[in-house]
Amino acid sequence: MDVLCTTLTTSDLPFELIQEIFEISAKSSSKQAAILARVSRHVYNFVKPILLRTFVFRDRKVAWPGQLDHEWLQSNGKYARNLLWCLGASSDATFLPIVLVSCRNLTNIAIWADIRYDHIRSVLESPFQLRPRRLSININTLSRGPFQENHARLPIFLHLTHLEMASSIGGWSTIEGIQYLPKLTHLSLPVDSGDLSTLQSVLELCKHLAVLILYSSCRERRTGPGEVAVEVPLQPWVEDIGDPRIVSLESAYVEDWEVGSQGGRDMWTLAEEMVKRRALELLRSGPH
Repeated sequence: MDVLCTTLTTSDLPFELIQEIFEISAKSSSKQAAILARVSRHVYNFVKPILLRTFVFRDRKVAWPGQLDHEWLQSNGKYARNLLWCLGASSDATFLPIVLVSCRNLTNIAIWADIRYDHIRSVLESPFQLRPRRLSININTLSRGPFQENHARLPIFLHLTHLEMASSIGGWSTIEGIQYLPKLTHLSLPVDSGDLSTLQSVLELCKHLAVLILYSSCRERRTGPGEVAVEVPLQPWVEDIGDPRIVSLESAYVEDWEVGSQGGRDMWTLAEEMVKRRALELLRSGPH
């Protein structure tokens, strides 16, 4: 690897071509990107945007060196497109808004911690340019009280297409504002939150909805090699609704999010495949 990198960086190849070679190599895996970053400063600069594309805060021991430093975030947060936040201490909760503001180009955000709405209210209600397309979040973080129309109209939700409620909800009344999310096409709810009234309201009122997932985390490793989510049977009363957009999945939660952040086949992709398959089956079984 060292010989190859030295050859490329000292060759007469066009600068743009050398950069593209390293970028393609770095995109093959996060491990490969980390290896390339240690080769030289030139190569590090090539792969830095790829290396820093995903920020994962699961505990302070595994966070990127410097990720909890304001100055480092201000310089490097612009590269982040994906954020997974699992830190729940009060000191961490006060730092989360700084991370969100610094990572202004985020498109995929997961906040899986006991973070209250008031902790990130300044970010959620700000008109600045954070515009995620995917969001996984607890109801208590998403809003103080029920998520209503006034919440859904906030600029931060204008481009949201995929929403996962990462904790149980108290029925349709607690999330009824999602019907006003202008681009929402994919929704995921915990399987224990899927009562009949909630599902019927979601399917009827969310006008652009293409996929509704009822999910649970895998208690056992039921997924096969290379898989992070698996289809499970719908409960009979859910199946009786007769809507092909509803799917039931179990997923290896963190692994599923990481695969999705890299553009892989995650639970959303699997659900889309299932919905398309059902639609084709209905088409074929219809009147000729």
